Amino acid sequence: MQPSSFLLATFLLLLSMATGASAQTCSAEGKTVTATGFIMDNLCIDSVNLMDNPTVKTLEGPDEHSIHCLVDVKSCVDSLYTLLAPPENGSNLYTVKYQLGVAGSALAKNYAENARLLGGKKGFGATVTGVDDGTNELKCVTLSNTVVVDGKQLTLSSAPSAPSTAAPSTAAPSTSAASYTTAAPTTTAAPNTTAVPEHTESWRLNRCNDDQVAWNERLHALPQHYTR
Repeated sequence: MQPSSFLLATFLLLLSMATGASAQTCSAEGKTVTATGFIMDNLCIDSVNLMDNPTVKTLEGPDEHSIHCLVDVKSCVDSLYTLLAPPENGSNLYTVKYQLGVAGSALAKNYAENARLLGGKKGFGATVTGVDDGTNELKCVTLSNTVVVDGKQLTLSSAPSAPSTAAPSTAAPSTSAASYTTAAPTTTAAPNTTAVPEHTESWRLNRCNDDQVAWNERLHALPQHYTR
């Protein structure tokens, strides 16, 4: 197989896998809709007043709802999120347009966290697209990169992805060797402790005799007037 043919086949395989995964992830049937509104957790709605600002009624002042309350308070996060519709027919109350479900709530939370990183404080709103299958929960939720915080639009640099649902790794910590190497200790050779054998007494006597003979020979070799 030619390299170009192999690359094309690989691309088509990956494309079919991605398409299949997408179909498995979102298989809802219904009408695709887009709506814009404040994102609110169900707990603050059920509590009537905002948890982080009890003097404000939740459905009267969602613009006062802090991102901190939305994404950091576990009970609020666990209650999942809704998309609010603006007041109608002379009412001053917002209403629940859609429930966002588990996946949609996780995605909205991720967008809110990214908006906070860019300086956003409160009143998180978004443009949401999904499938209306006739229930109160919007399926196959996506969000626009342009969100609303603090009463003004904020465009995220890139669309945050939904958080991974993979189980945390339980692998044991790596036991690979450290990047440095430990040098083996130097084994300095021990000094030679073998003693030179002591000279024997007979050797000393012979050496003295040899020295005496040599001295006598030198004396005889000198002129006679030196020996008088």
